[in-house]
Amino acid sequence: MPPAQAGSGTGSSMGPGMSSGLAPGRPLDTSTPFGSSGGRRLKVPVGFGYSVYLEGRQFGMLVVSVGLYIFAAVVASEWIYLLSAAFLVALILGFVLPFFELAGLTASYSLPQEVAPLETATIKVNIKRQLKLGPISWVVPTRALRMTVNMLKRSTDGLPSDVTIAPDPVYIDKLESSEWYSFPTPSLKRGIYYLDSIELTTCFPFGIVWWSRSVKLNKDAGDADASITVYPNVLSISGNFLYRLTGIVSPMGHATSTSVITHQSSSFRSVREFRSGDSLRHIHWASTARQGKMLVREFDSETLPVFDILLNLRANYRSPEQFELTVTLINSLVHLGHSLGHMPRLILNPSTESADLQALMADLPHVPPGLALTAEILARVEPITKVAANRKTIEEEDPTDFETWSHVNDRPLLTVLPTSEKIMKYSPGKGDVVCQPVEVVEVSPNWQDESEPLPGMENQNSEKGVNFKSARGASTKKSERNEIGPTGGMVVARVESEGDFDGL
Repeated sequence: MPPAQAGSGTGSSMGPGMSSGLAPGRPLDTSTPFGSSGGRRLKVPVGFGYSVYLEGRQFGMLVVSVGLYIFAAVVASEWIYLLSAAFLVALILGFVLPFFELAGLTASYSLPQEVAPLETATIKVNIKRQLKLGPISWVVPTRALRMTVNMLKRSTDGLPSDVTIAPDPVYIDKLESSEWYSFPTPSLKRGIYYLDSIELTTCFPFGIVWWSRSVKLNKDAGDADASITVYPNVLSISGNFLYRLTGIVSPMGHATSTSVITHQSSSFRSVREFRSGDSLRHIHWASTARQGKMLVREFDSETLPVFDILLNLRANYRSPEQFELTVTLINSLVHLGHSLGHMPRLILNPSTESADLQALMADLPHVPPGLALTAEILARVEPITKVAANRKTIEEEDPTDFETWSHVNDRPLLTVLPTSEKIMKYSPGKGDVVCQPVEVVEVSPNWQDESEPLPGMENQNSEKGVNFKSARGASTKKSERNEIGPTGGMVVARVESEGDFDGL
């Protein structure tokens, strides 16, 4: 079997099942098996990717040839002997010639570099004829070929799955030397797809015996480029939820609760209770008199806050559609932050260096951090389902006290948490569909820590006795939380379907 090589076509771009040159290909009607006579067929692998199809007509011809030979011996007729030999020679040539026809072919391919989800990709395959039998090869031309391309989608364990995605086969009427053929694939979802094999089938010239040859092109055969990466979609987000995010706390003056890096404007937002460090100039005296407690004004930020994003692969996703909605939302949030002038950091739980993601990230290309690397990571992620079955969701656990995070000197951290709800929504062109909403939640940047000490209290434990029993319990709780990921926080937005992204 000749090795397949990655190549690029020199001819013009072709439509489905068409080629350039003198040998146009055309799609086949796949409603019935190609070349089947309606009876039973037996596929016999003979090695090196070759297979032969045995049908009833071949045994019938052999029986007729033997019967004529016996009859010729009884009647002593040389003409019947000649007729018997003709049946036998036709059977032998019909068995041998298609094999040599396929043996003289080599295949190369060209794959698209980037594919958006739910779009079709065009696989271009080059078939080249080699004259291995010298002048004898011109006696039997290469004609009546059936060519199919098989693709495999990578499963959650990082290996190609058994599900084959096969574009429509192409019929090649005649092959002179070298031709390019196009295979439009079905609509592809997010993920990694491997070009598994190219299968060529023919029974030319007598149509007696079908031979099939499978040219392996997958990654296991050494062709690292025989794959298509389908990146998650990017939808437009207006950023209306950004005003709910907390500002970045300055590392100086921890006693000043309002000392944020983002500048304040004169745009009045609301009032809140007075905290230590608030300026007396911001006290709202009218509200203070009505409520009987000290209230201060809050102002919108002069600049939009920056944020990082956490994708929790161990969250309790109810369906593949809910996970795909989460990945699309994460990718859209990354592009939103990039459009606002900063690049959000994408954090995974578990991390990309963990054993759970080694199989998925083994082929991650070496590209600098940015939108390209984020797209490559999100194209490969899958939910990690080996966490304990009693993991909690956002509506099953009390949210963490958000006010205790104000001393954290880090960017706001957003994550997308799945809900257990199911709602019915109308989708144009699809009618009523069942949606499983997700929520955009701001969580503590130090969610992995069991407890963050308040400023000035870091050394208290060294001066007091330590309760080792409580410490062991806290360590176990911290380990469980690190494995499951954050399950609560301040909800800043809710998304029921991709149609809600515009108002987010």
